[in-house]
Amino acid sequence: MSAAQQTQFANPSSSHPNNLAADLKPAGGEATQKVKPCCVCKEEKSARDECMLFSTAANPQEACTSLVDKYRACMRGYGFNIH
Repeated sequence: MSAAQQTQFANPSSSHPNNLAADLKPAGGEATQKVKPCCVCKEEKSARDECMLFSTAANPQEACTSLVDKYRACMRGYGFNIH
């Protein structure tokens, strides 16, 4: 074992982390900020679904366009691209 390796093991506060897997985690807490599409924009999704399912309009898709657009905008805000 070289002197540098011995120093590294003897001095845990060296420049290398004790947990080598820490290098594999994204910097800046990105892993904790990533969300699932099912867990965001719940109010917008609920309003959109209610409008589409219970609309008395001849064309519910056209009648609910504003709610669909609000839902899409909300999802884009979380990084999801819905077509």
